[in-house]
Amino acid sequence: MILVAKKRCPLLPLTVALGGWLAFGSCMAIAQDAPDLESRRDFRYSFAAIDDVTNLSGLQVPIPMIQNRLLLEPAFTYRWQPRWSFASSLIGLAYTDGNTHTQLKVKETYAGLSAGDYDFTVGRRIVRWGTGYAFTAAGVLDPPRVATDPNDRLNLNEGRDMVKADWVHGPHAITLAWSTAALEGKESNLNDPSLHGTALRDTLAFRYNVLVHGFDAALIAGDDRGGEAFGGLTFTRVFGQAWELHGEATWREHAAILLGGKYITPSGISFIAEFYTPPNTPFFRSSTLSPLAGRQHYAFVRVAKSRLRELPGWKQWDLAGSLVENVDDRSYTAVFDVERRFGNRFSTYVHVEAPAGRKSSEYGVTPYVASTSAGIRFQL
Repeated sequence: MILVAKKRCPLLPLTVALGGWLAFGSCMAIAQDAPDLESRRDFRYSFAAIDDVTNLSGLQVPIPMIQNRLLLEPAFTYRWQPRWSFASSLIGLAYTDGNTHTQLKVKETYAGLSAGDYDFTVGRRIVRWGTGYAFTAAGVLDPPRVATDPNDRLNLNEGRDMVKADWVHGPHAITLAWSTAALEGKESNLNDPSLHGTALRDTLAFRYNVLVHGFDAALIAGDDRGGEAFGGLTFTRVFGQAWELHGEATWREHAAILLGGKYITPSGISFIAEFYTPPNTPFFRSSTLSPLAGRQHYAFVRVAKSRLRELPGWKQWDLAGSLVENVDDRSYTAVFDVERRFGNRFSTYVHVEAPAGRKSSEYGVTPYVASTSAGIRFQL
């Protein structure tokens, strides 16, 4: 995931230029005799750039072995008083795989209004209702999960276009959202057939969230236009400082279940494990599986350590290893990540995926032996 360090500036930017680039002007000066104006305005911006090169080894299909992606991501949030807000996040993408393609994606662009216990949002926004790390059954408005890259390391996830109303009072929170698929472009990752078994539809969704006896629980219900109604529940429970348990159960034509947990050792090593079983329906089924495959069962395990050691030269290193397995056909993908930070602005990383399994299995059908990505990030 691309992490960005945010800066705070009290006034409007002078210039916003779109097209993969967003240039922010300097802040206007504030008269010393008007300190109340500063407290009403809040402008924050960030910028991230990443150059990612991927090598596909052992290719079995006639596609380019080397792929390069250059991403530019400007973002800003402007607030007027505690009530009004406007935010936008873009991605300018240049992709080379023998030919060069350019693309401008709108990750998020939305306006918000807060009035007491109520919050209203209109526009494209990323929401996450699912509790799962690598999978989700109840995240009906969430970006698609990619189990081999659950952190979205290139930050390519896009929000959905929606009108959303939230009411929060004490331990209770209610959300009502209507999302439309009419504005989604063909190039959107929301319409990627490898991530969704069926095209997105207009969705009306309701969520009630409450904290009770240490459980952060939620009830979810909704309806897809032209489809059937769905419902689900989620929970998260933290035990002490080291253990966390989470789960999801959804009925969307058939039942989907997720159960997972996380443990952090005193030395900072984190362990995540999840078990997930979706129904064999078009919405949940992987595009690489046959409709005759039946219900599938998945396992996910991840071990990670940030700041390897509290010693000079080691604090800047992060390591992670994970395994995603289809338990039914015994195919899997092993994933390894290493990152090295240089100060507060630059970092480099290596991301490796190695699928294995029979040629007819879900991960064994992958047309390469290994995918190795290396990149450099700049963040402001």
